Amino acid sequence: MEDGNHKKMPVADKRKAILDSALALFTERGFHGTPTSLIASEAGVATGTLFHYFATKEELIEELYLDIKREAGNEVRRGTEIRGDLDSDLMKIASNYVFWGIKNPAKIKFMEQFCLSPYVPAGTREEGISNFLFLSEIIESGIKSGKLKPLPVELTIRMATKFLNAIIEYATTQGHGCDADELFGLAYTVLEDGLRNRAIAFPDKTG
Repeated sequence: MEDGNHKKMPVADKRKAILDSALALFTERGFHGTPTSLIASEAGVATGTLFHYFATKEELIEELYLDIKREAGNEVRRGTEIRGDLDSDLMKIASNYVFWGIKNPAKIKFMEQFCLSPYVPAGTREEGISNFLFLSEIIESGIKSGKLKPLPVELTIRMATKFLNAIIEYATTQGHGCDADELFGLAYTVLEDGLRNRAIAFPDKTG
């Protein structure tokens, strides 16, 4: 039974507390190393309350996955609707993602750990990816226009995400004290060079 303090917690706060605790514990201890009783204890709710919101641990991880994907999609998209220019849109998207990731390193770690995990069913994964359809459309348009390398769209997104995650990881672990804006500005030029469809001039060896 929950004590008086737990009863005072609003419904929305209970759900958020459970998800926040699950995020911290899953990324630290893994799925199997995190019992629901520990998640409930860290969230300050009874185990029965956890199962009221999430019938199983698998359902909890699915909901956490979808919540993070929705949040990330909204943050990444912010400010691109009014631009409509490939160069500025891609830089804005990358900047949004990196600075959101620097503020939320556990969410980045969770997405890396569970994006292809068997704990996230294919249907749930597709629902999460749907938050980034706008990004696929922007990249596909860039490829069709000849501005971006003609790679599969999903591969382009995966490579760019890995690159941006490396910036986030450096900034949040090894790069303490670094200027995040300067770091992003320098690193982004490397990513941009990699995505750009520039003709490669090979030296003439016939002479």
